[in-house]
Amino acid sequence: MENCLRARQAWYFSVTQGKYFSTTEHRSQEQSSGDTGKEEIHEDEAQYEHDIRQRILSASLVYVQEFGWTKKALEAGAKDEGLPPIVHGMFPRGGAELVHYFYAKCNQELAEIMSTDMKEMEAKGEKLRTHAFIKNAVETRLRMIFPYLEIWPQAMAIQALPQNAVESWTNTLNLMDEIWYYAGDRSTDFNWYTKRMSLYGIYKSTEIYMMQDKSADKENTWAFLDRRLTDMQALSAAKKSCEQNCGVLKEAVKGFGVMGRNILGFNSRDR
Repeated sequence: MENCLRARQAWYFSVTQGKYFSTTEHRSQEQSSGDTGKEEIHEDEAQYEHDIRQRILSASLVYVQEFGWTKKALEAGAKDEGLPPIVHGMFPRGGAELVHYFYAKCNQELAEIMSTDMKEMEAKGEKLRTHAFIKNAVETRLRMIFPYLEIWPQAMAIQALPQNAVESWTNTLNLMDEIWYYAGDRSTDFNWYTKRMSLYGIYKSTEIYMMQDKSADKENTWAFLDRRLTDMQALSAAKKSCEQNCGVLKEAVKGFGVMGRNILGFNSRDR
């Protein structure tokens, strides 16, 4: 650790294509260190770089309204943190990484809100109403976009690009999983997938609807969301009823089969 601390003191900030380079003193110390020392230094460097990236991304959000989800916003954020504009080289995907950071940040904030709400409900002994809880969660999450509403279509377009699609898909599915988890869903069968995919479709369609909604405080959007959730609930009830009816029909057919074999004597022990 002593070598690591001395190495940190020898660091200077120099960025080329998003990489950090240390002084000759740092490199010589690293080469002379044992395997444990090298691992500690590498972990320390990785954490240091991660912290710098988070600082820049956080500071860059202030400039999104002015520059959009672009490298210019990242450059402005870096400048606010006292770093050279060339630091945007740390973000090879440019604005896509800023969108991802914002999306993950909002997801985390919503998870904390839902956790607090659940604890308050448990303390009051209130029963969770799934429909109302999910509606409130989705609305709360979509309202987090409001400060960037005018330029959110740009973020949606960035997320839809092939090179960003997997990460965007993962971000949204993680959000759906968090909402269903706090809504009390603990299913482990195929319903786990159908619930999350259904809510995914509702969330994205509501998000698109919101982009075109001109009503006060997006009242039409929340009404649209409520209708879609009601449809999902009705579909789930119909599916459950169909499964039950199919089970009854299956047993009835089986019963008629047994009765038919008895009438025809197929079940006779003498045969």
